[in-house]
Amino acid sequence: MQTGVIDRIVAGQHAVLLIGEDEKEVVVPTLLLPLGAKEGDWVKVEWQDGQIVRVEADQEETAERKKKLEAKLALLKKGQRSKFKK
Repeated sequence: MQTGVIDRIVAGQHAVLLIGEDEKEVVVPTLLLPLGAKEGDWVKVEWQDGQIVRVEADQEETAERKKKLEAKLALLKKGQRSKFKK
């Protein structure tokens, strides 16, 4: 299985996934997505004959990425506050 992120959902019918380190863009029907999946969620995908046949939630990766993003945002906010206090 490969890991990817749900980049965007188009018209509620298709999802654009960015797969792997090279972020290969793949479009899949939203019916393949796990229930409740949304943009920004990380997933594991299973391929068969060049097609994605299964997509499952990667809650651990999603939580880890969210934590990293929140830490970066906190640093940016902290930097902005000190910049504007001058």
